[in-house]
Amino acid sequence: METRLSLKYSGPSVDAGLMDIYQVSANMIAFSEFVVVASKITYGDKVEVKVEVSGFEQGSFLTSMVFSIANHAIPLFATFTPSEVLAIINESFALWKHLKGDVPASIKQDTNQSISIENNSGQVIQVKTETFNLVMNEKASDAIRQFVKNALADKGVDSLEIFSENKTTVAKVNQTESDYFDVVIPTESVTSNISKMFLVIEAPVFKDGNKWRFSDGQNSFYADILDADFLASVDAGEQFGKGDLLKVDLRIKQEQTGTRISAERFVEKVHEHKKKVKLQQNNLDLY
Repeated sequence: METRLSLKYSGPSVDAGLMDIYQVSANMIAFSEFVVVASKITYGDKVEVKVEVSGFEQGSFLTSMVFSIANHAIPLFATFTPSEVLAIINESFALWKHLKGDVPASIKQDTNQSISIENNSGQVIQVKTETFNLVMNEKASDAIRQFVKNALADKGVDSLEIFSENKTTVAKVNQTESDYFDVVIPTESVTSNISKMFLVIEAPVFKDGNKWRFSDGQNSFYADILDADFLASVDAGEQFGKGDLLKVDLRIKQEQTGTRISAERFVEKVHEHKKKVKLQQNNLDLY
């Protein structure tokens, strides 16, 4: 099976031929990866997808790609048409718009073929299971963020459109909707532990909401400070410098998004502040 898909960007900068070549390349690769993932979810992991760039058109930037999809495990008489994957792509864009960049409020498996998904506004949409699996796929999420969200964040790029070889629109996104196209995979808390330790201040931050940078002697990291009394002393003018020590209760929270594990650090309580002392004679740093 072979099908041709075109990715078209529109806007003043695009019309003037001012799209950055590196951005264009990144968008083409991301779009290809997205279609490959969509094809495998639609037809099975054993499908082989070959992508070829077939040409460009002037004016609004438009890339045409030929996707050759084959699955040797499928009998010759089995139904295997491009319309199936195009329908999944179309519905996935509708689901991203439905969720508006947030994780689902609730997910209900209706049948083996369909899932009902509620967004944070209480609205419910029913999609195919393959569509849900595509939107919840990490590779697809990374790809959609690149060729939709990041691409439309550029000044002068107003919209994008995907259409098939018969010029039928498969999906369309304008700049207002572009922020919706990001990772919407639910995050699950894995562990949360508190340890008492000394941290070296690498970069104190005195603006509300910004994280301080610390070192534990092995690793450098950013952490939120949640101790209200300590923050009050900072606001009152307590002096801090690079290399000072804080004795703290540090909470490390691990979360899982798909197969990815991430860690956030929070200073729950500051017990002691030890300033760095310099000995002028031998130029040694001591505490």
